[in-house]
Amino acid sequence: MCHHEIVGDYHRGCGHFHGRYFTGDVMDCNSPRCKTSKSHMHKTAINCGCPSVVTENRRVQNLYQTKHPDCQPPPR
Repeated sequence: MCHHEIVGDYHRGCGHFHGRYFTGDVMDCNSPRCKTSKSHMHKTAINCGCPSVVTENRRVQNLYQTKHPDCQPPPR
């Protein structure tokens, strides 16, 4: 699968990575069965059965020592 670079925040308190945006940098795998590859064999097909799994190369922009808000315990 191709690797797409994503920039985001890492919360060290819980290990949560929150992706902000994809940079557009792609490491192409050159596989004819990868939907995001330039070598994809079904370039003109709208709905082919090839996998579209995006593998992320994560780049940390902000490092937080606290937990992500979704990982915080609910207030009492």
